[in-house]
Amino acid sequence: MNKVFKSVLIGAAAASMAFLGTGAASAAPVAGGGATPDIVGGTKAPATAWEVQLIFVQNGSSYGCTGEAISAEWVLTAQHCIDGISSMNVYYSNSTTNRGTAIAADNWVASDNGDVALVHLSQSKNLGSYPALADSYTANAGDKGVVMGYGRRANAVQSDGLYQANVQVVGASTDAYGGTAVHIKGVNGASNHGDSGGPLLVGGKIVGVCSTGDSSDPGADIHAGSNYANLTDSRQWISDTAGV
Repeated sequence: MNKVFKSVLIGAAAASMAFLGTGAASAAPVAGGGATPDIVGGTKAPATAWEVQLIFVQNGSSYGCTGEAISAEWVLTAQHCIDGISSMNVYYSNSTTNRGTAIAADNWVASDNGDVALVHLSQSKNLGSYPALADSYTANAGDKGVVMGYGRRANAVQSDGLYQANVQVVGASTDAYGGTAVHIKGVNGASNHGDSGGPLLVGGKIVGVCSTGDSSDPGADIHAGSNYANLTDSRQWISDTAGV
């Protein structure tokens, strides 16, 4: 059974709750205000202004997810990162030890097609550029991709910032909400708790967001598998909602 990755912030250290798979995982509980977890293996990502950290309160506890700023007002992430939340802060720093100043979210909406969601900022944040979203994507076995996230490193070690990993597409699968997903396997790194909502890029465009992992804990397995919610069925909704 696939497992959703989530990190709950409860103190100074992170306590893992659920897992996501290869590349960039979902939201894993991160202990107390600490950093959200990072990708297992992989490499430190270059400065990426649009790759944001989402810290939110869900059922009385704090959690962390990964998100993508797709315009000055909207952030793309996974639906399970907004379900039941009461508040959310968005951080534009790639450092998990120095997040900088938060921008509060004032609205969040879920797609009707799988584990995809959008978060609206209470104040605009203009960036020099934004990531390209694929108009559609078919999961072709053997396609090469890149995942990014703030999730835990190998063996649940906390990360200090944004990491990325090379992955390979296995085929089509299902996400946490029954939507169409892209099943991937890690090449030099895999997703872990806290990577939820992070992007899968194929051909330089975002084709999906991190939803579930093939196991509850990838440990140090850089070839672990995960499922990224395919944006295809939500693409028109994203355009209608965010204008992107």
